[in-house]
Amino acid sequence: MSNISDFVQIAQQRAHVYKKCSPEQALVYVCEDLTDENIGSLSLNSLSASQWIEKVCEQEDIDTPEVHVLPGRTHIRGSSLLENNSICLYGNTAHASTLIHEIAHLMSDGHSHGILFRDEMVRLSRAHISIDYAAMLHALYMGCQLQVSPWEASAIRR
Repeated sequence: MSNISDFVQIAQQRAHVYKKCSPEQALVYVCEDLTDENIGSLSLNSLSASQWIEKVCEQEDIDTPEVHVLPGRTHIRGSSLLENNSICLYGNTAHASTLIHEIAHLMSDGHSHGILFRDEMVRLSRAHISIDYAAMLHALYMGCQLQVSPWEASAIRR
């Protein structure tokens, strides 16, 4: 399957899996899930994840959040707390995409999963995961009618 419209259709069909989320948030999660399933991102143990976050934050010139590792949860891979600049990871391993997701929350001032978050998610993915990953994520956001800045904007930090 290589046509983005096929992936968009799958995303729209899978959004119901995230029952406790708004429709927008569910689509964001499903777009990320599909991108992970088809492009993938680095899997890191908790120590490596903390070091990776520190490296990304250095490159982005932002304060490195405090990282907490907690026992695994069924559907939650990570969370971020803007008020104390921290990230919680659930389980012994984390994917780079989860780490970028939480950093994007911190960089977009906790703006849920709206356009500011999605723009940061695509830009950070492009800079720290891969162009292919970011391009698929961006295309899925667009195809699912989730507002996001033009692809060209993801090449620079605002």
